[in-house]
Amino acid sequence: MIINVLEGEIKHILVALDGSGASKKGLDRAIYIAKLSGAKITGVTVVVVYPTLAGTVINYKKFLTEKTEKMLNSTKKDCEKQKVPFVAKILYGKPSSQIAAFASKEKVDLIVTGSKGVGGFKGTILGSISNSIVQKSKISVLVVK
Repeated sequence: MIINVLEGEIKHILVALDGSGASKKGLDRAIYIAKLSGAKITGVTVVVVYPTLAGTVINYKKFLTEKTEKMLNSTKKDCEKQKVPFVAKILYGKPSSQIAAFASKEKVDLIVTGSKGVGGFKGTILGSISNSIVQKSKISVLVVK
C-alpha cells in the first residue's frame, strides 16, 4: 500500500462516512494517505429512507439530509485544516451498491471505509456494509478498524 502511495498512484480517495467512530478512523487514515500522495478525498454518505407514508418519508429524508450535510461540512473543515482537498457527496439508496457504483463512475483509486458503522452489531468482525463494499467493488478497499 505505502509503495503505491509513494509512487503517486493514489490520486482520488473515496471515504464512506456515516458519523460512526469507525468512519472517523477511516477518514483519519484517508487524510494520512492523501497527505502522502497528494490525493483528493471525496466523502460519501448514503442516506437510506425506507418507503412508508409519503409525507413521512419526505420529512424524514429532509431531516436525514440536513443532518448529513452538517456532518459533511464538519468533515470538510477537518480536511481543510489538514490542507487536503475534500468534496462531499450525498447519495440515496442501498449504501454498498451506491458507494461501489459512485467509486467506479468517479474513477477513484481507493475506497476507505470503517469496519463497522452506526448499525454495526457488537462482536461482528466486519460490518455488513463494509463487507458488501469489499465484495461489490472492483476498486481496492481499505477497511479501517
